[in-house]
Amino acid sequence: MSEPRLGRLDHVGIAVANLELAVETYVRSLGAVADAETFADDNQHVRLRFLNLGGMRIELLQPDSEHSPLHNILKRGIGVYHVCYEVDDLDAELAQLQAEGVKVISPPKPAVAFDNRRVAFTMCQGFMVELLEAARR
Repeated sequence: MSEPRLGRLDHVGIAVANLELAVETYVRSLGAVADAETFADDNQHVRLRFLNLGGMRIELLQPDSEHSPLHNILKRGIGVYHVCYEVDDLDAELAQLQAEGVKVISPPKPAVAFDNRRVAFTMCQGFMVELLEAARR
């Protein structure tokens, strides 16, 4: 059995058609606490906002253009569609995952919501896993 390489769970990503309505619903109905800032990420073609719900960080994402991959996710009726783990060495982790047959579906790109730390998306057994480059210490 191999040693775990992924760092802490950073968040769970949920695709939504209407970001403002989703934030309002999570806050009102479930008691979530919303971060103040809404991000527009042109690299990912999404608008997003983070919430804290029961000690878990949730990222609500809405497509911002026809180029957003979220359109197809929402059309298929999928809400929860990825988990995000922080990794110490994003490039090394991606190389290792590819060697193990995991498909990289979006190569590393800077992410506005994470102070331009890079993120990459992989597909592992039919589920999307986002890898977040750890902050430099």
